[in-house]
Amino acid sequence: MIKLHQFRPFWGMPNASPFCMKAETYLRYKNVDYQPVPSDPRKSPTKQIPFIVTEDGETITDSEKIIEYFEIQSDNKLDEGMSEAELAQAWLMRTRVEEELYWQITYMRWGDPKGWDVFLPDLKPSLPGRKKYFLPFMVRFILLRQMKKRGMTPQNTVKSYASGISLLSKLSDVLGDEQFFFGDKIRTVDMSLYAFIANIMDQPHSNLLQDHAKSLQNLVVYCARIKELAWKDWEFTE
Repeated sequence: MIKLHQFRPFWGMPNASPFCMKAETYLRYKNVDYQPVPSDPRKSPTKQIPFIVTEDGETITDSEKIIEYFEIQSDNKLDEGMSEAELAQAWLMRTRVEEELYWQITYMRWGDPKGWDVFLPDLKPSLPGRKKYFLPFMVRFILLRQMKKRGMTPQNTVKSYASGISLLSKLSDVLGDEQFFFGDKIRTVDMSLYAFIANIMDQPHSNLLQDHAKSLQNLVVYCARIKELAWKDWEFTE
C-alpha cells in the first residue's frame, strides 16, 4: 500500500499543512489506496513533507511530484483536454497561490499575535519532551525574520494580510460562477487551490484573512464542493 508521510490532523482539519492536504485531497479524490503515516520533515530525503513511499519502496517527495506520479499512470488524467495555454495559466496560478498563501497561512499562526496566542498552546502537545519549551520560539524567531523581509510584522496585521486579501479577491473574480477554476471539470490545480483556501477558511480561530475569505461566497461554495467530492467522510470541526 502507498504510504503518505505527513503531519497529523490539526484543529479539526485534515492537515494544517496545505501541501500535505493538497496531496491527500488528490489521493482521496482519485480513490488511491493509501495509508497516512504521521511523520516529520527529518524523515524525508529533502527534509520536507509530504512524501510517499510506493509499494516498490520508491520515495517521492513534493506534493506536485506526488500528483504527477499518479497522473502519469492514470487512464483518466485530470488535466486531459486542457490546451497548452490553459496548462500554462494553471501553472502560473498554482505557483503564485502556493507562494503567497503559504506565507499568509504562516503569518496567521506564527506572526499574527492573536494567532500565535492560540496556536502555541495547541502546538506544544505535539512536540516531544523538552522541545515543546524552546523549539516553537526558535522557529518563530526565524519565521518572523523571514516574514519581515516580506513586509509582514506582528505590529501591523492589516498591512501583513493585505496581499493575501487581494489575492483571494482575484481568485474569486477568476472563479466567477464556474464550479472549478477551469470550468465544470476538476483539474490538478484545484487540488492545490482548494487546500490553501480551505486552510484559511477552516481553522477554528478567525482573523482578517479568514473573515475576507468567508465573505467571498463563490470560494466558500467551491471549498464545500471539493469537500463533498474528496472529504465527504471527514468531520470538519471547529
